[in-house]
Amino acid sequence: MARSKVARIWGTVFPCADCNTVLAVRPDWGALFGGGRDGDWFMVKDHVWRRSQRDGECRFLCVECLEHRIGRKLSADDFRRSAKANFVGKKSAKLRRRIRGLKPAKRLVETTFTPWRS
Repeated sequence: MARSKVARIWGTVFPCADCNTVLAVRPDWGALFGGGRDGDWFMVKDHVWRRSQRDGECRFLCVECLEHRIGRKLSADDFRRSAKANFVGKKSAKLRRRIRGLKPAKRLVETTFTPWRS
């Protein structure tokens, strides 16, 4: 199904900037009732993300494309302990392997984004 059709049905779609894999879908009504799909939604530490931006800035990358950009596999030390996104939802086997051993912080923070400006 084309991205535009998915967006009309479900709300906001968050694709990987390099391969276009859908990382998460947030329904327009999600702010009121919650819901959506957070499949491979994750957050890495700032220094890891900055390194991935050397080949061109983007907002979202899947595990494989992020690893390709930084030139190595991710490890649990690369992920944010305080990001709620790293601990909720059903994750792919690849992401689960990379994040294995990561202990959550005492206080988890919800991921929020401001609208993208071109």
